[in-house]
Amino acid sequence: MKDQNLIAQSFARLIAEGRHILQQAGWDGHEYHRFPALNDYYRFRTESMNLIRRSCGEDSDHYRELKRIAEKRETSTNSYYFVHCFGVLGAAQRDFEAGMLFDMRALITAEVLADFMEQAESLLEAGYYVPAASLAGAVLEDTLRKLCDKQSIPIPATTKIDCLNAELAKAGVYDKLVQKRITALADIRNNADHGYFEKFKMADVEDMVKWIRGFAADYLK
Repeated sequence: MKDQNLIAQSFARLIAEGRHILQQAGWDGHEYHRFPALNDYYRFRTESMNLIRRSCGEDSDHYRELKRIAEKRETSTNSYYFVHCFGVLGAAQRDFEAGMLFDMRALITAEVLADFMEQAESLLEAGYYVPAASLAGAVLEDTLRKLCDKQSIPIPATTKIDCLNAELAKAGVYDKLVQKRITALADIRNNADHGYFEKFKMADVEDMVKWIRGFAADYLK
């Protein structure tokens, strides 16, 4: 909630600043009395891109439009397009306030999970595939828990991978093939945690880490 409040405040500040610059330029809704200063255009566009990237993501239509304006030769140094940037920022703000953009908590979760997956990959590279399996399994369990929360699925009292996996599959979040794959990965994690090292190999853990990374990216986006 704190992050969302900060984003909302940043939108409000930039919108107010943009409106002030347009007033100074004599914008009447159709044309300028004089074009906004180039330094105001560059700064406002850059700050808007940074804010939209953080709040909407680099794949959003809002961000891509500002990026196009910033990179295109005829628009990048022409402050006439200030009002276009202002309009894109306003559209992004409205979508954010309407809850149409990504969940900030989901982004933070994805970043944290990615950090843990990088640690698992580092362990693998050093040959420590058993702790890598345990760590990757913990990430998978937490991913399933977050996925239940995202889909408004009641989290079982026993939040083990198998229970979470069963609830998500029953709700149709993913198909039986994905459920079966997760069950197999849970077995690797359990074997690593309980010392049954002969039941899996380093190659199994490499596949495990790669699959979990892709699964988290697909389902927590």
